[in-house]
Amino acid sequence: MILQRRNSAVVLLLLMLFSMPGCTKTEAPAPVVPKPQMTEQEVARKMQQIRLDKYKEKFGSIQGAIRNYPERYDEWILHLEDMIYAAEGTAYAVKAQKLLDEQIQVRESAGKKHLEQIASRVKSLMAEGDPLAAERELDKFDPDDTFGKTGAHQEWLNLCEQVDKRQRAEVEFDRITRRARAYRRQEELAAAIGLLESFSSDYKNTKEYEEVRTTIDEYLVEYKATRSAQAAELAIEWEDLTIDSYLSAFRASASDPDAEVWTEDGGEVVGNNSSSGPAQLEIGEDSWEEYVVELEIQLVAGDAVNLGITAGMRPGSALKKYDVHSFDADEEEWIRMRIELKEGLVSITDLDSLDALGENTRPYFPMGGLAILLRPEDAVRVRNIRYKVFRPAEGEEPIEGEEPVEGEEPIEGDAEEEEAEG
Repeated sequence: MILQRRNSAVVLLLLMLFSMPGCTKTEAPAPVVPKPQMTEQEVARKMQQIRLDKYKEKFGSIQGAIRNYPERYDEWILHLEDMIYAAEGTAYAVKAQKLLDEQIQVRESAGKKHLEQIASRVKSLMAEGDPLAAERELDKFDPDDTFGKTGAHQEWLNLCEQVDKRQRAEVEFDRITRRARAYRRQEELAAAIGLLESFSSDYKNTKEYEEVRTTIDEYLVEYKATRSAQAAELAIEWEDLTIDSYLSAFRASASDPDAEVWTEDGGEVVGNNSSSGPAQLEIGEDSWEEYVVELEIQLVAGDAVNLGITAGMRPGSALKKYDVHSFDADEEEWIRMRIELKEGLVSITDLDSLDALGENTRPYFPMGGLAILLRPEDAVRVRNIRYKVFRPAEGEEPIEGEEPVEGEEPIEGDAEEEEAEG
């Protein structure tokens, strides 16, 4: 028992000794083997491979997107341009450039096709004479600026210029032709032709330009004929009517044959109608078809100056009748006037102011001279009378005028008719 306790004490002591520092044997740590270091060239190659793998992945992604969404070529062009910049100097930049060229051609073809559809409608609208609608159609071409770098964009700009030019041509054409027609109505053909000639040659190849040139040719023919006629008229000398005491150059008459209405005083014709009926002083012949008469007239008494221009017999009447033209005048004022019958129209002009004394009218009777007409209590003085007769010309037979239709009245706008004994 005592021995057993002694052995336990010995074991305990030994354990205490072994647990004390320095009394145990430690194993040496395992040696650390250093990893091999990469050279700069190996690092560069590895980084390059990583970049190439990324470009390969990106290029494949773009290829797949193009196959799935071919209509989004504008988006793929932007991605490919970015990739070419980033992958410069690599095979993937070359591949991306090739794919970019293909997408650019796809965009070019799409732009051309779209423009062809637009252009077809635009040309149709232009042919219909509606350039405003054509302009609205052009606005539909590229609202998102997709085709700004394509050939179709330049063709679109050219088409826009054509439409704009056509609009300008129409506006200028309307302005110029309207004024030219006004000049023509005023018998100012030279001014009309000069105005038409100002239509810009920038508008060549438009229908408006062709119409202007055609109108110029027509006006030139008319102008030459007018100049020829004017030259012939200018060659005709004025004939002065002598005012003598017998008034032998006139046909003076009154409804009362015993009334003395017309007399001569100091080289002037004096008309004073104190009778109860109308009186007239006729100038010219019934055969006159085209002529001009100039005279001076003074209203001495009465409400208006009355002229009978052209005359004839109405069906069923034995009395000579006139187309009457009346206009106001201040008493005692001398009025210089020109009376013309040309091309079937009567015109009366104040030679001092060059104002028209009434509108041009087409007379009921196609020929005949003129007459100073006096109503009862009217009085006038007339002087300095001269004339030119264009038709019938000397030695020319007068052309018989159209017979008026029975019951026909003077055209609206003509003056009232006056009746007197023939």
